[in-house]
Amino acid sequence: MKRLLLGVALSAFAANSFAQTQADYEDTAEADAENSADFNSNEIVVTADRIGYSTRDELTAPVTILTEVEIRNRNQAYVTDLLRTVPSLAVSQSGGGGSLTNLRLRGSEANHTLILIDGVEVNNPTDGAFDFGGLRSDDVVKIEVLRGEQSALYGSDAVGGVINIITRSGEVREGFSASVEAGSRETLEGQFSGVVPLGNAALSINGNAFTTEGYDVSGLGGEKDGADSRRLSVGLNQIELAGITFSANGAINLRHTDFDGDTDFDGLLNNTDSETDVKTTTARIDARFDFAGFDHLVQSNMVETETDTQSGFPTVSTGTRQNASWAAKRSFSGRHDLTLLGEVEREEYELAGDPDVPDIYNYGLVADYSYKGETLTLTGSVRQDINDVFADATTWRVGAGYNFSWDGRVRGSVGTGVKNPTLVELFGFFPASRFTGNPDLKPENSLGYSIGYEQNVGDLTLSADYFRSELEDEITTVFNPDFTSTVINLSTDSTREGIELAAQWDIADTVYLSGSASFLDSDQDGIEEIRRPEFLASATATWDATDKVSLTVNADHTGSQLDTNFGTFSTVELDSYTLIGANVRYAVSDIVSIYLRGTNLADENYQEVFGYASEGRGVFAGVRADF
Repeated sequence: MKRLLLGVALSAFAANSFAQTQADYEDTAEADAENSADFNSNEIVVTADRIGYSTRDELTAPVTILTEVEIRNRNQAYVTDLLRTVPSLAVSQSGGGGSLTNLRLRGSEANHTLILIDGVEVNNPTDGAFDFGGLRSDDVVKIEVLRGEQSALYGSDAVGGVINIITRSGEVREGFSASVEAGSRETLEGQFSGVVPLGNAALSINGNAFTTEGYDVSGLGGEKDGADSRRLSVGLNQIELAGITFSANGAINLRHTDFDGDTDFDGLLNNTDSETDVKTTTARIDARFDFAGFDHLVQSNMVETETDTQSGFPTVSTGTRQNASWAAKRSFSGRHDLTLLGEVEREEYELAGDPDVPDIYNYGLVADYSYKGETLTLTGSVRQDINDVFADATTWRVGAGYNFSWDGRVRGSVGTGVKNPTLVELFGFFPASRFTGNPDLKPENSLGYSIGYEQNVGDLTLSADYFRSELEDEITTVFNPDFTSTVINLSTDSTREGIELAAQWDIADTVYLSGSASFLDSDQDGIEEIRRPEFLASATATWDATDKVSLTVNADHTGSQLDTNFGTFSTVELDSYTLIGANVRYAVSDIVSIYLRGTNLADENYQEVFGYASEGRGVFAGVRADF
């Protein structure tokens, strides 16, 4: 019966058409140029709405925004290194650049945060997580991180929050850029980006190629474990046809990574010739139009992640997600907004040599309301998810914010989150792994609240947020004495709570400071959970010394954390560490600039995952042209 709904259901998991939202905003901004912020600034947020945008002082949940200027100033090669600035976000990287990299937001699991790239959810349908290992930052123009339960808008996966990564694929303004970089560990990277106007429409093409010789991730002094990647994205934006605005984009990312495996199962890495190839393909098309007093967004997208791992247990797996959605939004009296959304989603995964290709369907209905007054903001969302394999779920979220006359704002929200069992957890993995799936799993459910305050004092902005979440029916792996394993729902709760502090200060026209600090407590039935540092901090300082020279220095600190030694299945403690980086840029002309960038300048010896050696000091030089 549920599958019959596929023919009439209209939707999926898709975010805003960024290019069209930008066009909408700029049309409004032209009428109020004096009071309007630039769309790419940290004042405009698209992730909190399924259609359109909100301003920062209208949100009822905390958000971190990295603008293109901030991204360029830090000039870090990987998106994960940029995300170290986000409060309560911990990075777990299994080796050097290009290796398996997971994030945990607000103490949640790696597959509890929904990741969007150019409007497409890219979490791997197989295990529910997104591997950030091959995601370079060259063509990224903005990153928004909305923290806290967001399942009422986005459905499964949005327990810890939503990370929205926006690239030049959605750009509509004419422009071209190219860069080349070389440096430590025989690293070489090249990038090209171009936006070509086609009447009122625009064609964007973005390409990136990267290679590095790497280092021995086992720390035994053996062969080096390198990586390389290739990415190409194409976007066609703002095509006007019969009152409908169409946009589309597609991207393909190829990544190869060498790594070392634990061949004798003692919990420590051995020098091996293991390697992984990952091919990720995404596509999205959407249509935007007005009808019957509503603003409509119809969208379809897909992601396919093919992973070929050659090590002790060679596997080739392919996870696919297909989505289609219809959202309609109407504003009343200039203060009230109502959004209605319907969506359908299909996920499947395939293992080479296995004739079975299991799949699951999900159908969602959403109602989202907001009141945006001069000083008061009220929000409320409710979502019903209908699943064909496991239990249906209802999620909700309510929030409020108030702007005081002294340029301060208080905000708070409470809501629920849901994480559906993954395809591997339901149906198992390849037989040699001795892992058996559990078709009787229930979705994980979270109830959380957050309250915060933000104060502006001239050019200084300070914020503080407290959050607490309770996770029920957490899915965990159980290892049996015969070396087989499976997954079950725990009967005890997981608790995550913490305090997030952030500051941004434009001291002068040429000096800018920003920083954050987070204090986190995450435990399962009173036992501290692994890979959740109790303390995180980040600081960035930029000095525009002259019109041609700028210097940025950053420090990202990760406190001590627990991990598991899988050789003995015992808990170990990983030491705290601080990564210091710097970037100096010189503008040769209005078009060409050169830069020198340093990473891990203190040459810290650290581990983010037990057994994996760290990447040492690195120095890189590059040239960039924007025209």
